Amino acid sequence: MPIFLIPIVLFLLYLAERWLFNKYWEKGLSVKLDFTDVAVTEGDETLLQEVITNRNFIPLHILQVNFQTDTGLDFTDSSNCSVTDRVNVLDVFSLRFYERVTRQLSLRCDKRGYYNILRTSLVASDLFSPDIHYATRDQNTEMYVYPKEMPGQKIDLPFQQMMGEVVSKRFLFEDNFTFRGIRDYAPTDSMGDINWKASAKTGGLKVNLHDYTSSPEVMIVLNIDEPGILFETELLEDCIRYAFTFAKAFINENVPVSLLTNGKDKVTGETISLEAGASQDHIRNFARALARIELTSGGAVSMSDLVFSELSRNRSQQLTYLYISTSRRDDAINAAKELTDKKGKLMWICPLTRSMDEAGTMDNRITFVRMIHE
Repeated sequence: MPIFLIPIVLFLLYLAERWLFNKYWEKGLSVKLDFTDVAVTEGDETLLQEVITNRNFIPLHILQVNFQTDTGLDFTDSSNCSVTDRVNVLDVFSLRFYERVTRQLSLRCDKRGYYNILRTSLVASDLFSPDIHYATRDQNTEMYVYPKEMPGQKIDLPFQQMMGEVVSKRFLFEDNFTFRGIRDYAPTDSMGDINWKASAKTGGLKVNLHDYTSSPEVMIVLNIDEPGILFETELLEDCIRYAFTFAKAFINENVPVSLLTNGKDKVTGETISLEAGASQDHIRNFARALARIELTSGGAVSMSDLVFSELSRNRSQQLTYLYISTSRRDDAINAAKELTDKKGKLMWICPLTRSMDEAGTMDNRITFVRMIHE
């Protein structure tokens, strides 16, 4: 080949390579992000796995993968992270043709919440061209960070007081369709309750025992209103932690628990509520609902209005309310008084810092429990 043709051939090869890269660089290129744990608890450590696959005959010498998630996740390797109102992560990969690369990023879950990654941005460049190419890949990656449980010694006394009230609210009426056992006849028993077969066998009158018509329930009323202009946001997190701790303790005692809160769901934007339940699955549902409360959403529903709406429903007489609120503003106090007027008394769990005024309400029907934030 004549020497003067070599530059022409090289230039044509450069144009061909540039055209091929521009047209086909993202064909067969996939990015998959997955948290290794679906759910963790505040303070736990976990991993985020990145899987980059290049099913293409074109190598990608420089590929930047960028994604964002909410603050609250602390990536161990901070060299590729920047934090503003979001956490921005930028990773650089180099892939040969038909190659898959897997990388794991370790992180600590410092804050309760619901974290998801909806999209990754890709930036690729060719070694032989100044062109920069952009693409995106949709993701469906999510993880719950559940609120941590508060120490048992902090809730032992109020929990035992609540359990005493819950147990005392059993109905005296019995369900004739359920059978619990047999006992000796008493003059006050109905003739319809006599078990004639058992009486014939023992030679004395015996009556059937029946279960109660319904079981006691607890509704946790969680108020996330701010206690003042300047306050520690951890007080609101403590309210959520106490709600979860009490809910789990009641469920472990087979007491159904429901949730009423003016907190809004981070995903749907709707006010969160949960019907009563007492299964282990309900503990998970409770934890997920609390994890998804968005404290910065604004426009929270008035707690007293929410309580008024709740009390207007025809609820079981065995329902006991547990009120949790660090706010002692008028709306919070009005909500507590409405609950007290309905049931005659109320327990109010109030997280406070040591520097805050510890004064409760003047209503002696309300048991005001101060929980000092450590």
